[in-house]
Amino acid sequence: MVGSMNGTPGDDPATDILHHGLPVYSPEIDDLVRQLGRLMEFRRLQEFLNSLSGLPLADIGRRVKEQVLELISEGKRRGWEVE
Repeated sequence: MVGSMNGTPGDDPATDILHHGLPVYSPEIDDLVRQLGRLMEFRRLQEFLNSLSGLPLADIGRRVKEQVLELISEGKRRGWEVE
């Protein structure tokens, strides 16, 4: 990860997408990351996205989508109101 992780643009994909509104991966993947931002704690989201660093974009997209679907399914099982 490039940058000093102080919250400025370019430091962190989660911060870039959710706080700065910057494009990071692709419009579709960035939208999925926004969904994750509503479904998980921010630090956990940061750790998840950082774990994907260096993967091909297609793999990042697949893993982010899987995580969204898993969290939605888990939320429904627990009786939460999720999209």
